[in-house]
Amino acid sequence: MSALQEERSAETRRRLLDATVACLFERGYASTTTTEIASRAGVSRGAQLHHFPRKDELVVSALEHVFELRLAEMSAAIAEPPPGNREHRVAVLIDAMWPMFKGPTFYAWLELVVASRTEPALNDAVRAASERFGHGFELGLKAILDWPPGREVELHDLMGIVFGQLESLALERVLLDGATDPPDFVRALETTKRVCAAMVRDLDSNQSTN
Repeated sequence: MSALQEERSAETRRRLLDATVACLFERGYASTTTTEIASRAGVSRGAQLHHFPRKDELVVSALEHVFELRLAEMSAAIAEPPPGNREHRVAVLIDAMWPMFKGPTFYAWLELVVASRTEPALNDAVRAASERFGHGFELGLKAILDWPPGREVELHDLMGIVFGQLESLALERVLLDGATDPPDFVRALETTKRVCAAMVRDLDSNQSTN
């Protein structure tokens, strides 16, 4: 295959994956069909079948694509490491992450998680991709916060609190109208920042006394 053919093939795959993410976000997993995806991507059914013969292959690849997009969103949101101590950086990071949990990539991922409960072909792939995403995110978080070596358990706990709270709020938003966060969401985010700041403060205090 020539370089031009490879470039065109990669572009076709990217368009199919982007179209799949858009379908999952707008229509949900049950209403996402390969015919609809090919139409949105502007490619023929033959081209779609050449790259992804089955729907499960396409959505699993789209899942990987979703996580690449989410990691890219995170990298863009925190392209410049925030100044200040770890407590301040955690707060800035939470503010930067929250919009990621309100966009298409999060809800596309959510559609696949729900579908994986009853789709054996998706279950293992969703779990494995989620674990890879979590590992990649943890490495980024470790670098941004200049996390001390040997304290990976505390970092994992911090990640659990941040992700748990943001995912919980994102799920609640499914039932809300409007783009503005209600006051209780704002309070919840501020509480999350305080809890995480206390965890980091305790870590730094223990580091200084050891």
